[in-house]
Amino acid sequence: MSVFDEPVEEPDQIRDQLRQLFRYRAFIVLGLVLGMLGGAAVSLLGGSTYTATGEVVVHAISTAPFQAGGVSVDKQISMGTERQIAQSASVAAGAAKALGERTAPAVLQRDLRVSNPPETQTLMFEYSADSPERAAALVNAFVHAYLDYRENAASHRIDTTVSKLSAELKPLLDQRKVLDERIAAANAGSGKTSDQSERGNLVTEIADLQGRISSLKSLDTTPGDIVRKGDPPAFPSSPGLAMLLLTGAVAGLALGILAAWVRSVLEPRVRSVADVQDNLRAPVLGILPRRRGGERLLEVGRSGHGNRAEAYRTIAFRLVHDRRFAGRGSLLIVAPRENADAVSVAVNLAGAFAEIGNDILLVEANLRTPELAQRLPLHPGHGRPVPGSWAEGERLAVDAGVDGRFDLLPGREVPNPARALTSPQFARLLNAPSGPDEHVVVVTGPLLTHADGLAVAKQAAGVVVVCDLNEVRRDDLDRVWELITGAGGHILGAVLDKGSRGRSLRGLTDSGPTARKRGRGRRARGSVVVPPARSGPPPPSGAGPAAGAPVGTDAPSLRG
Repeated sequence: MSVFDEPVEEPDQIRDQLRQLFRYRAFIVLGLVLGMLGGAAVSLLGGSTYTATGEVVVHAISTAPFQAGGVSVDKQISMGTERQIAQSASVAAGAAKALGERTAPAVLQRDLRVSNPPETQTLMFEYSADSPERAAALVNAFVHAYLDYRENAASHRIDTTVSKLSAELKPLLDQRKVLDERIAAANAGSGKTSDQSERGNLVTEIADLQGRISSLKSLDTTPGDIVRKGDPPAFPSSPGLAMLLLTGAVAGLALGILAAWVRSVLEPRVRSVADVQDNLRAPVLGILPRRRGGERLLEVGRSGHGNRAEAYRTIAFRLVHDRRFAGRGSLLIVAPRENADAVSVAVNLAGAFAEIGNDILLVEANLRTPELAQRLPLHPGHGRPVPGSWAEGERLAVDAGVDGRFDLLPGREVPNPARALTSPQFARLLNAPSGPDEHVVVVTGPLLTHADGLAVAKQAAGVVVVCDLNEVRRDDLDRVWELITGAGGHILGAVLDKGSRGRSLRGLTDSGPTARKRGRGRRARGSVVVPPARSGPPPPSGAGPAAGAPVGTDAPSLRG
């Protein structure tokens, strides 16, 4: 753990995680809206559903009052089998026929549910339909169709058994008739015969068959009793609109939170101050509030006492009293990429240093598209032309309002920026200040776009990295740390900028204000090139660089 890390408590971690989720609140809102729309669509398209219920107590039907082993017939009913019969296609066909329905039995079966309460011989029929009357009619039709099917099956079994027994009885009756004739003839001749014994056995067998047939014909084939008739339900069984909306909202909210969490996990950009510190291996010196539209580039000393100006003063005070930087003179302000406004931070830190009482020289080390001289309020006629290279060129006085002034060494286009930034003249400018209270603040182009920043980083006393809190990527910060430390530089910390007000819709989903990014790209491409200064007297009073005054000086040569 580094010296600037602090132990993180669990509540802080939870708050940080929630804060990251709400950075992608559009996912959450979108999921909530889609869930409620889905619930409303189900309610409107599906309509109300009504469920009617009927109950039947099942009776046992058998061809004998007791089965083998003395087990009662009532104990031999398989309610699972009866439930399958009630849900069969044969019963559905009987229900359709009873109602005169032309619907296929398989279609009618889809909305039928048959259950058996535990420890009972009761079947519960439930049928759902789009109207209470149809639900009641169909559930009653299925109840009666089940009972008819079961009664017909029992009657068919009894008839089949009676037919078999009758077929066995008929030859016995014929045989008895023959024996009766033979016995009658024997009695007429006063003779004795053994047919009487045979006839006795035959009569016993006939009586047994006739008794069994009589028992079968006397069996009760009632399949069951209807204990609850299916009446039209008074209320729909399906959830209402309010319940569907609530269910859809909960489901949509859960999906939205999941989508926001996945988006935050896969987000390549930093999600918190802790991420910046971890990837840059340096503390965060300050967080700049959002910039209001129309604010000037130089806010410290000229724009009142706004939040951003106070933030710049706080950062400057912290740097002045930082043991790693105090008294060493030079400070490099650089951004990883174009979307962070390092120029604004450098200018306002220079103003804040001047306010503290230090002699400040702001160096625009952007030798490709210089523009600071056109954007700052300058004191006319206060340039100090010095012959030599760009690093020894003219210094302009910047009007910092109530804070006084500080000097500006404006950039200008040179054939070889790397050579100019590694020249001995520039090294003396950074490492040999004219006094103990003089500080040099250098601003260059983006570090990951040009190597100019590295040429300065190895010579400056410290580096401050400016990051757009909504745009900077973790791998960019890792790369910045590798480059600066590899070049021998030292990162003092980071300044986080929340950017300007007004964000696009995309900023709700991925925290990426593209309008600001595109605007800066256009400004970089259309920036004004600072022309070389002409030799001669200083410009007249009232003519600043905006009026066409020269801001540079011709350099006879670029050395080393």
